[in-house]
Amino acid sequence: MRSPREVVELYNYELWNNQRYELAAELIGETVVRHEIGGVRTISHAEAVARVVDTWAMVKHLTFVLLQVIADGDRVCIVYECHAERAAGEPVSVTSSMEIFRVVDGRIREVWNMAYTKGRWQ
Repeated sequence: MRSPREVVELYNYELWNNQRYELAAELIGETVVRHEIGGVRTISHAEAVARVVDTWAMVKHLTFVLLQVIADGDRVCIVYECHAERAAGEPVSVTSSMEIFRVVDGRIREVWNMAYTKGRWQ
């Protein structure tokens, strides 16, 4: 079985960056609890995969760069940048954002997201 860190790295580098959607069955749980600013929602496996597929339908290019990965037990915290180019050619970047994943039995089961703002950590 993959370590939680390996799951999160594969999720970002292979599923997202390289559009290897077949890995979703191995990396994402039947449901995923998403903790977001202002609320918590549970999405299905299919909805979690659709987030990736739908995002790629809107862009020409997308790359996640994991700047820092900290794994502790079933939790993995990443600090990342995401650089994309919309279909119309407009560049879009999320710089220095953070997510925390909870990985159970080799699959992502929970994610904590922070709000996206422009700029870099100071």
